[in-house]
Amino acid sequence: MPYIKTTCKAGKTKEYEFYYSYRFDQKGGSRKKKENRTPEAQRQVNRRMAEKKLTRLMNANLSGEDYYLTLSYRKEKRPDRETLNRDIRTLLRKLRRIYRKHGKELKYIWTAEKGERGAAHLHIVVNGIDHISHIIRDLWEKGWICIKPLDKSGQYRKLAGYFIKYSDKTMKTEQGFINKRYCSSKNLIIPEPEKKKIRGRNTYNHKIEVPAGWYVDKESIREAWHEITGYLYFSYTLVQLPDNKADWERQREESYILNLETGEVEITERRTDRGKSTKNHKKNLAETSGRGHRNRMGA
Repeated sequence: MPYIKTTCKAGKTKEYEFYYSYRFDQKGGSRKKKENRTPEAQRQVNRRMAEKKLTRLMNANLSGEDYYLTLSYRKEKRPDRETLNRDIRTLLRKLRRIYRKHGKELKYIWTAEKGERGAAHLHIVVNGIDHISHIIRDLWEKGWICIKPLDKSGQYRKLAGYFIKYSDKTMKTEQGFINKRYCSSKNLIIPEPEKKKIRGRNTYNHKIEVPAGWYVDKESIREAWHEITGYLYFSYTLVQLPDNKADWERQREESYILNLETGEVEITERRTDRGKSTKNHKKNLAETSGRGHRNRMGA
């Protein structure tokens, strides 16, 4: 049956997702047997979507020139909701002023974390500026500070996952501590995914095409039954390789097995040497062959 292919370009990454929709499934052949759709299942979907959206936002706006800040509160200064929101507003207002003096515009994403014992932290990513450690040290006097430069990979999926995990933790201990899972400045690039309906095939294939200069983020590869719709979805992300021959050669050819929720999948990545151009090596492909995928999807 027809399926939807979604492509989203965000910074140095390209995210692909393939999924079925009840609108195109007249016989129900690609759908898992209907189960009781619980509020917990809906929460899992909402959480996954929030992490996906935040990953795209971070990938589109962050780089190795930017910083991840963790600001804590001393025990005697632990805030309530009103105090925390006032503190973050004050901090961001002062940072905007400093950035403007340096000819820059502040860009940020932040979330709050509050543990079961009451410890409170602010987690913030900001665009880079000179002497960031001295600036934050002078602005934050409520507890200790941790400042880390971001890596240059351009793939910040794990960082987005940490932010969502912190928001989960806060929601369990302090419902409504903040109104959203995370907050961001209004001057960020918002990646817009492109959707395309694919007709004429019974199922999507499991072939990942890897253009020269890119690699597959193995931890991003996922196939599972959607908790609410009951349909299969398959997703992965390509990341642009750094302009470094050593990195290129390290990942030039690799084979490995992934155990997804829907079965065992074998993946082989092949790439040509830089500058090599033959009829048999016009493209670099990572071919994925799953066992029994067609039968499981009712094809």
